Amino acid sequence: MRTFLIVSIFSLFGTFSSAQIFKPINWSFEVNQNKDDTYTFTATAKIDENWVVYSQHTGEGGPIPLEFTYDDGIAKIGETEEISPAIKKMSKLFEMEVIQFKNEAVFTQKFIPNKGQSSIKGYLTFMCCDSNKCLPPTDVDFDVAF
Repeated sequence: MRTFLIVSIFSLFGTFSSAQIFKPINWSFEVNQNKDDTYTFTATAKIDENWVVYSQHTGEGGPIPLEFTYDDGIAKIGETEEISPAIKKMSKLFEMEVIQFKNEAVFTQKFIPNKGQSSIKGYLTFMCCDSNKCLPPTDVDFDVAF
């Protein structure tokens, strides 16, 4: 009986250690100084094959739209722009037209930092789906020095 218990415990550990976190979207961030006194924050999503990320401009009743939240300390110039071409299409999952990105999605935000500020901080919230399922909305923190 004792041998069975020990084997069972090690089998359980083996099962848990082989589980992987499923992450079909990988985010990267950078900040570049412009010729004037402004900076541009860039967020890039590398999207696994057969997956999509939804636009900031996705309508109500569908997937959760992408949203950027910036900590106090910057003066945004305009809104966060979607640089990558978006795809409008009818979604079978949501039974409505959605705006989405495949493969890669790039977003930029111009800003002026406050005096003494050396990084841009905040988080983004996004939702991703493949043709059969969606993952719950996920927050991704960023803190990028410039």
